[in-house]
Amino acid sequence: MQNIEECRDKIFILLGKQLIRFQTVEMRLKSLLKLNRSISFEKNSAPLIIEPLVNNHTLGGLSSKALSSLFIRTQQDENSIANNVENSTRIDMRVEFNLCECSYQQLSSQLQEFVADRNFITHHFQEKFNLSVLDECHNAIDFLLLLEKKHKPFLDQFEQYCLTAQTGIDAQISYLKSNLFKTHFIFPVDEIYQEIKTQIENNHKNNGWVSLTTIAAIILKKFPDSNKKIKLEYGFKNLHDLVLNSGLFLLKFEPTLKGERILIKLNNEDVNFTVIEK
Repeated sequence: MQNIEECRDKIFILLGKQLIRFQTVEMRLKSLLKLNRSISFEKNSAPLIIEPLVNNHTLGGLSSKALSSLFIRTQQDENSIANNVENSTRIDMRVEFNLCECSYQQLSSQLQEFVADRNFITHHFQEKFNLSVLDECHNAIDFLLLLEKKHKPFLDQFEQYCLTAQTGIDAQISYLKSNLFKTHFIFPVDEIYQEIKTQIENNHKNNGWVSLTTIAAIILKKFPDSNKKIKLEYGFKNLHDLVLNSGLFLLKFEPTLKGERILIKLNNEDVNFTVIEK
C-alpha cells in the first residue's frame, strides 16, 4: 500500500500533466484563432496585418470565441474579417471547421466541461481534497485518473482539428509561393495588364467583350518581350496561357466560320482560394 508521500507525488505528477493539457489547448486555440487574419497591401506602405486580439483571453473566453468563429455550423460572411480598404490589395486568411449540428453541440459540451474542470483544478482542488489525509489522497488520484479518461476523446479530436488546420495552412503557404499567386496579386500592376485593361475598358462594342487575338497582337506590338517576361516572372507559357488559365479574365467562346474565337473581359470579382478537408 502506498504511503501518503507516494500518493502526494503521484497526485502532483497527475496534476502537472493535467495543467499541461489545459495550457496546450489554450495555446493552440490562440494560434488557431490568430490564423484568421487579413493582410492589406497599400502602395508605398508596409503590409497591415489585422488579426483577432486573443493574447489576454482566458481558456473560457478562447473557447467561446472559437465556437463562434472557428468551429461553425454555417458558412461565415467573407467580409466579416475586415472591411475593404480602397486602393489596396487584401488577402484574407481563413481557417474554419464547418460542423454538423450534432458535432458542434458535442464539441461545445466538451469545451465547457474542459473549462469547468480547469477552473476546478486551479481554484478548488485543494478545497475538495485534503492531501494530509491518506484516503483523501486516494480519492484525489481516482478523480484525476477519471478526469484524464473523460477528456481523452476531446483531446484526440482537438489534435485532429489542429492537424487539419496545419494542412490547410501549408496549402495556403504553397499557394502564396506559387506562380498563380504572383499572377493574381502582382500582374495587375504590371504594364502588360494595364494595357490589356485599357484596351478592354475603351472597347464599347460587343457588350465590352474583346477578341483575345486582337489583344495579343496589340500587346506583342507594344511589348515585344511580353511572352518571355510572362514565362519568367509569372510561370505561364505565354500571354494566351495566362489569360486562359489565371482566372483574371472572363472568357467567352464565340463560333466563327473558321471555328471559334475567344473573347475576354476583366474579371473584377474577388479571387478566392479554398482548401476543403474531407
